[in-house]
Amino acid sequence: MNGLKRIAFLAGTLLTGNSATAQQATKTDNPALRDFSRQRIQHQRTLGLTLGSYALANIAVGALAASRDRTRPDRTEAHYFHRMNVYWNVVNLAIAGAGLIGSRKANPDNETLSQAVERHEGMKRILLFNTGLDVAYVAGGAYLIERGRNHPDDRNRLTGFGKSIVVQGGFLFVFDLVNYALFKRRGDKQQALLLGRTSEGVGLVVPLK
Repeated sequence: MNGLKRIAFLAGTLLTGNSATAQQATKTDNPALRDFSRQRIQHQRTLGLTLGSYALANIAVGALAASRDRTRPDRTEAHYFHRMNVYWNVVNLAIAGAGLIGSRKANPDNETLSQAVERHEGMKRILLFNTGLDVAYVAGGAYLIERGRNHPDDRNRLTGFGKSIVVQGGFLFVFDLVNYALFKRRGDKQQALLLGRTSEGVGLVVPLK
C-alpha cells in the first residue's frame, strides 16, 4: 500500500499556444531558470535523504526491539509494533533510494521552462495527494486498534500493527504537508516570474479545463 502511494504519477501543468512554443525553445542558459530547476532537484534530494535516514533509524530500532521477544510464544503488543515499523520502513527506504537515484540523474542545465514548471507542479500535486493517503493510513491503523479491542485472541498483533501504522502515517502526513508548503513557498514566486517573462519575450499560459 505504501509503495503504491509513492509510485503514483500525477500529470504536471499543460502549457499551450504561443507560450508553449516559446517555452520549449527556452533552455536553461537562463540563470533564473537554472536556479529554479536546481532548487527543486536539491529539495528532492533532501526529501530522499530525510526519508531514508528516518527509515534506517526505524529499521534498526524496530529490528532490535522486535528480536527481544521473538522466542516467546506470547508475543507482546510492542513486538508487533516494532515489526510493523520495520516492514513499513523497508518500503520507505526503497522509495527514498529510488528518489535519490532519480534526483542524481536530473540535470538543471538541460531543462526547458515547460519541463521545469511541469516537474515543479507535479511534485506539489504528488505531495498533496500523498497527504490524503496518509490520512487513510492513520484511519486504517485506528481501525486495526479497534478490531484488536473486539478480538482478544489476536489483540496484541492487531493493536501493535495498528499503533505502528498510526505513527508512521502521522509522520508521513506531517512530512508530506510540510514539504508541499516548502515547495509552494519556494517555487511558486520563481515560477510566476519565469512564466511572466522568457528570453523570447512575454509568455502567456492558457489553462486547459
